[in-house]
Formats: sequence, C-alpha cells, structure tokens
Amino acid sequence: MKSNRICVIFAGGPERGLPCIPVPAGAYLLCADSGLKLCSRLGLKPDLVLGDFDSLGAEPTALPHITAQPEKDDTDTMLAVRHALSEGFRDIRIYGAFGGRLDHTLANLQTLEFLRQNGASGMLIGAGDWACLLPAGETGRYVRQPDFTLSVFAWSGTCRGVCIRGTKYTLEQGELSRSFPLGVSNEITAEAAEVSCTEGVLLIAGSAAELTCRNAEP
Repeated sequence: MKSNRICVIFAGGPERGLPCIPVPAGAYLLCADSGLKLCSRLGLKPDLVLGDFDSLGAEPTALPHITAQPEKDDTDTMLAVRHALSEGFRDIRIYGAFGGRLDHTLANLQTLEFLRQNGASGMLIGAGDWACLLPAGETGRYVRQPDFTLSVFAWSGTCRGVCIRGTKYTLEQGELSRSFPLGVSNEITAEAAEVSCTEGVLLIAGSAAELTCRNAEP
C-alpha cells in the first residue's frame, strides 16, 4: 500500500552539498521542477517529474512528467505534495528544501502544517538542516551525531508539558512560546534525545553543517 511507502519529493533548493539524511531505499521519487537536478546529482531516477518547468528550463520529455500552467496558486513543491497525497502517500519527505530564498523556505515550513492537517507526516531535508513538526502526544527520538545541534520551537502559539531529555539543556513539563526562542541550539548528550509535549505543536530542527550522507541508506 502506498500509505506505508515513503514518498520523497525533490525541491529546487540551490544547496550544493548532499542531503544530510539519506534518501530511503525503495521510496517513490517525485521531482518538483528543478528538483530533478538534485535527484540526478544523487544518481537517482525519478518516478515522476511535475511542475511548470520555468526553473528547469524545458519539459523533461524523456521522463514521466506532468506539466502545470505557470499561473497557479501552488508552488511546484506544493503541487508535488498534493499529488503525493492524492496517490495515498502519508510519509512525505522533501529534499532540497533549504538554502534558497527565505519566502520559499517559509512556504516549505507551512507545507509541513498542510501535510499534518491532511493526515500525513512531513520532513524538510537540506544539505545541513532538517525540520519536522511534532504534535502533542507523540515522542520524537533524535540520535546523537557529531557537530549536531537540536532546536525545539513552539509552532503553535504556546506549547505546554514540553519535555526535552538526553540533551545538555533539559526541560520537564515546561512551556514554550512562539514569541521567544528558548529551545534553540541544544546539544544531544545521550545516545538519543527525546522530545514531547502535551499541548500544541512543536517545530523540531536539526543542524549539522559538516554532515553529508550518501544517496541510499546503508
């Protein structure tokens, strides 16, 4: 079933490094316009390329593709997200999501909320950064890596019952507000950090500037 299969969307972020999280083996590969360049650079062949192809410069006629009109409300990445949801995917990871224009980065972060509201989980992945949302009642586990920082922000207005464990700065049943970045740049000291909250939605961000990975899981 597609609901149990990962969909990887390659966006058009201009980062030159390899993604900091490997592309899962067996994932469905969907390229949003110039995201095809990142997919090709990783030596991967997409299952589908979608967009208006203004960034790519031409239709990829040799590959399965869907051409959209340039005049549209959705970004090419959002078009790819909608397609993935319509095909039944519920675990969607967007690569090449950082490193470019601020407005595109903010749009990608908002896309995480769109995915959550439509019954799917999402993750943004770049060359040195990743981000995901963690709703109340779930526990996120994040493995320690060299030169890695973990940041926890309130995505909703206020998050309560926040627990951050296995880090240099811990928190038990605390409160995070969207107006103050208390949880920025923490260090994982245990084998893995665990984060949860009882009310609200957290934005979890990881940064490892020197970390790059191969194009498939070991």
